Amino acid sequence: MKELRGYVMILGSAVFWGTSATAAKALFNQQLDTVLVVQARVTVSMFLLLGFYLIFRRDFLRIDPRELWKFALLGCIGVAGTNFTYYFTIKETTVATAILIQYTAPLLVMLYAVWSGEERFTGAKIIAVVLSLGGCFLAVGAYDREVLRITPLGLLTGIGSIFGFAFLTIFTRSVLKTHGVWTSTFYAMLFASLFWGVLNPPWVVAAQPLTAHTWGALVVLAVVSLLIPQTLFFGGLRRIVPSRAIITSTFEPIVAIVSAAWYLGELLEGPQILGALLVIAAILLLQAHPEEHYGA
Repeated sequence: MKELRGYVMILGSAVFWGTSATAAKALFNQQLDTVLVVQARVTVSMFLLLGFYLIFRRDFLRIDPRELWKFALLGCIGVAGTNFTYYFTIKETTVATAILIQYTAPLLVMLYAVWSGEERFTGAKIIAVVLSLGGCFLAVGAYDREVLRITPLGLLTGIGSIFGFAFLTIFTRSVLKTHGVWTSTFYAMLFASLFWGVLNPPWVVAAQPLTAHTWGALVVLAVVSLLIPQTLFFGGLRRIVPSRAIITSTFEPIVAIVSAAWYLGELLEGPQILGALLVIAAILLLQAHPEEHYGA
């Protein structure tokens, strides 16, 4: 039951991330700066959590100051770094390209988990990785050369998003062994916000010629693309090992193509539907072969 709840949480985060990718692309098409979008997402989310904690759960804010360095790494590299490289890749290339590049991260996570001794190589995991990667390839339409577009800078940031997502998954699992989900989520967002606040100070943000409608869209994007899914992802990582979590999160591209098709009024092609089924098969395969052992 504990693992099942973990899978449900990871799938929930994938649903929110997948739908928000299309929304973010729409904002980029309005010529919004990538840094502004990424910064607004994490800063708004952090202040919403801070306000809630100050009113209802101040105990979530209590931590040992000696542990702050962990949250600094998690926030600056894991949250800020991953979000920026992923969204910059979307802006520089396409949603399909950015998703396809980032979701090679399960291979990196699995290799590290086995090397560190937390997990074992199993036939089910290897097959699940192959199915999920193949499914992502088909789902995003990578078989069509017109769908994929890459630039040198987009490739560089795409590779950065791979390592960032892998680090976020692995290091979060480590932090959650000694800290709660809500505390970890807040402090990760706090340091990510401070990181962007230094690079893009508040007075620079305030000087942006943005309408009330655009600010409203950024607030909504913050909630649905970071606050809710990040909390779900962290919660899922308390219950299942990193490789299983990140393979399950490849459900995001499926949600992304479905939401994009619905938003644009396009029909999904046969190979894309097949890709979606392959990703679902990978997740079901993991469910059918529970983890034999892992650290709690």
